[in-house]
Amino acid sequence: MKGYKCLTWDYRPPVQGGEPLFDGNLPFTLPKRECDPGPAECSYGWNFTERPEQALLIAGLWPTGQPIRLFEIEADGMVVRREEKCRANQLRLVAEADMESALRAFSASFTPHVEEMAAEQLTWWRALSRPTRDITAVKRGLEKALDHRGLKWSLRPFADARAAWAASAAWAAWASRAAWAASSAWDASSTRAARDAWDASSTRAAWAASAAWDASSTRAAWAALSVCFASRQGWIEHPADLLTIGIRDAYTAGLNIVIPTGLNELGWAMVPK
Repeated sequence: MKGYKCLTWDYRPPVQGGEPLFDGNLPFTLPKRECDPGPAECSYGWNFTERPEQALLIAGLWPTGQPIRLFEIEADGMVVRREEKCRANQLRLVAEADMESALRAFSASFTPHVEEMAAEQLTWWRALSRPTRDITAVKRGLEKALDHRGLKWSLRPFADARAAWAASAAWAAWASRAAWAASSAWDASSTRAARDAWDASSTRAAWAASAAWDASSTRAAWAALSVCFASRQGWIEHPADLLTIGIRDAYTAGLNIVIPTGLNELGWAMVPK
């Protein structure tokens, strides 16, 4: 029986996690497992689907911040079909599946924009694989994204994602304390001035409304795709590429994280070497 199975970018099970199942050399036969013949849709055994879009729907396109891998498989031994899922004693990973055709099927719900949305998802899928590592290109992409969103923010590079997260947390904590002090200790006029300058909640709300940045590349990609579809449908007035211009180029060049780290400041870090 032929079917499809997703693994993470480094060949791990996307839902259960664990160690890589193999080293990437195909074809590869996975070891035999006991398979549950019972009626449950999800149970033990090697799980797979009959159609590629089913596998993508279960695993997600970039669950770890990197793109999912979709494999064509052959199932041996006991095979159990339960609703949208299948399981077997043993699977053979034959080849990586064609993502372009898989995403076209996956995008059927985006009618009448199936082709456009499939192309957008494929480009994001490729971008999140970080095919290049170019710090200059990342900075240029982020500057372009800021300009496209009409924001006069500065850029602050960090050595790694952990350092960027720490700076963001410190800024949020400080701004929150400043806002609380302003609201509890000062009169109305000074409180308003303080809030205009330092209030973390209003700063972040304005940032979310005008820029919709996210430290997670997974959520950043889905936010961009959501705006793209909503704009094409005429549900919003924003351009379809509002959250795509610049930022996707930055991920393509090796961006790992982008996050507010200060007042009108955007912190960023590259993927590890």
